Amino acid sequence: MFLAHPDDTDNYCAHFLRSLVKAGKEVHLCSFTRGEHGLGGNRDPDKEAFRGERLGRIRSRELVRAAGFIGIPPSRVHFLGIEDSTVPRSRHAAYPLARAIVASLRPGLVLLPEFYHGYYKHPDHVYAGMIAFIATRKEAPSARVMLYHSLKGTYYHPADDVAFGQQAVGFHESQADFFRFIRPLYLNVEQVLNGFRLGRCKRAEAYRVTGPKAAQARRLRYTFVDKIFAAFS
Repeated sequence: MFLAHPDDTDNYCAHFLRSLVKAGKEVHLCSFTRGEHGLGGNRDPDKEAFRGERLGRIRSRELVRAAGFIGIPPSRVHFLGIEDSTVPRSRHAAYPLARAIVASLRPGLVLLPEFYHGYYKHPDHVYAGMIAFIATRKEAPSARVMLYHSLKGTYYHPADDVAFGQQAVGFHESQADFFRFIRPLYLNVEQVLNGFRLGRCKRAEAYRVTGPKAAQARRLRYTFVDKIFAAFS
């Protein structure tokens, strides 16, 4: 699974990843950044003292602990070393790193951020998704790709275990203020709507299933993303 930031695993895919682990699959997490600048919702007046490498170390440890809770050992948690909020302008550095990870693991399934039809348009997510998609196209062309936080979901995974989801997110203590106000507005509503679409559970995680070789239909107002294809294809 590719992440833009350390908390993406538990915000969007915790239940599906737990199912993979329980099924005996070898799951790896690869975060483009360490979340060095993720303090937007924090109300601590001294928060700027943590921004940068110090916060990156904190959030990296949070991801490792959260991964362990799901059942993913620390040896399977990877970081590309791209600075938080710089993935778009660091795309030429990020691409060979992402490609090397895919080449070394040869995955049969790759989870990555939705880049064309996502409701969350953080530039790090959009570019991380596209870069990881192209890396997968080059190094694992037969893999299945599943894009999370998508508005075009084709697979819905049950997420009724609310306590588990909250526990997983709870490991990201540095982001507690952000989750307290923002998470109920987007993630809870999304999961309830997805559960309604699935029809047999109250909550669900949505994924758009595709393949590395499949054409990706875009929305016209997101044509800036095409520049990444031009750079790497």
